[in-house]
Amino acid sequence: MATLKYVLNKSRQYTNGEFLIYLRINYKGSRRLVSMKKTTSLVFWDYKNGKVVIDSGLSKERKRYLEILKSYLEEKFATYKRELINLELRKPFYTIDDIVDLIETHQSSTSLFKFTENLIARLEKSGKVGNSKAYKNTLSVFKGFRNNRDLSFDELSYKVIKNFEEDLQSRDRSVNAISFHMRTLRSVYNKAIKEGVAHLESYPFKDYQIKREKTSKRAIVKDNIASIKELDLSNNPDLDKARDYFLFSFYTRGMSFVDMAHLKVSNISEDRIYYSRNKTNQKFSIKLIPQITTIISKYNNLQNRESYLFPIIIDPAGDIYTQYRNALRLTNKKLNKIGKMVGLSVPLTTYVSRHSWATIAKREGIPTAIISEGLGHETERTTQIYLDSFENDVLDNANELISKI
Repeated sequence: MATLKYVLNKSRQYTNGEFLIYLRINYKGSRRLVSMKKTTSLVFWDYKNGKVVIDSGLSKERKRYLEILKSYLEEKFATYKRELINLELRKPFYTIDDIVDLIETHQSSTSLFKFTENLIARLEKSGKVGNSKAYKNTLSVFKGFRNNRDLSFDELSYKVIKNFEEDLQSRDRSVNAISFHMRTLRSVYNKAIKEGVAHLESYPFKDYQIKREKTSKRAIVKDNIASIKELDLSNNPDLDKARDYFLFSFYTRGMSFVDMAHLKVSNISEDRIYYSRNKTNQKFSIKLIPQITTIISKYNNLQNRESYLFPIIIDPAGDIYTQYRNALRLTNKKLNKIGKMVGLSVPLTTYVSRHSWATIAKREGIPTAIISEGLGHETERTTQIYLDSFENDVLDNANELISKI
């Protein structure tokens, strides 16, 4: 088997006095060097054993850096040894070039850019195009901030994150837009930890707080839902269809438009709809109440089990994501008109149905835990975001009731 050892390249010294660390590979009389893209100074290097040494009396910051570097090199070394064993099992006759390719391939997958690009490709392959676009958006913005300079996960420090946040602020990005990019970046790091690419000890988000700004209220009350339902749209089939989608979402506990678009007749079994949420893959089972079956009957006779329930995705062989997005955009445009027709103070969108279902349920005295389960939230904290801004008239009435002493 090949022998591995870390060495310093003393032929080139950087301006900070440090030298680049290489992994030296010896195999059957051949020798190759692979850069670890890390540096250290001579005083902190054990030549004989090819390891980082940490002296006493160092500053806290310097000691922490050396501890992370030492841990990083040790973990990489153990990983490369395992990969060599696997290589021998897969390929009894291999060359030193095969070893170099193996190590360089592993190194490229540990960079933030490469890992995120691989993650995006996997999401696209599994059909999660919406999620992939979210990661792609944040990666593009972060690459711009970094001037396309890639970095390892260990190099994604708290300072880098704060600088990224300040850069976004300087470009007048909203609080919630910054929050979106930070949550996406954190998600990438969490996935990298799960896959053994990043290290929990270097986690940069431990002391970083992601700020969010409360958005304007998007829920409407029962009377508004009734007004939408009773509106005469017999002369405008496009508006009628948009209303049906909105009401279907409301009657199905705020089902998202993307999940509605992907529903097929095969999702219906006896008197229930069974589906997995596109965003989280969480499974749902919803009873077919009369209001739901009435809407479905307008668009599907349920004879072809592989047909889509609604005419949202028209061409199954085409670009499904684009068809869904175009339909969503058009539906929201029609719903906005409907909202104005019934005098709503908030823009009516498909998402309003989800907020409205939660808020009306809370007003009816249904416990938050049940509402949370109905929406498919992992925690009640997420549900509370939907519920923590009741309209002023509700709070005013409650205050008047309480104040009658």
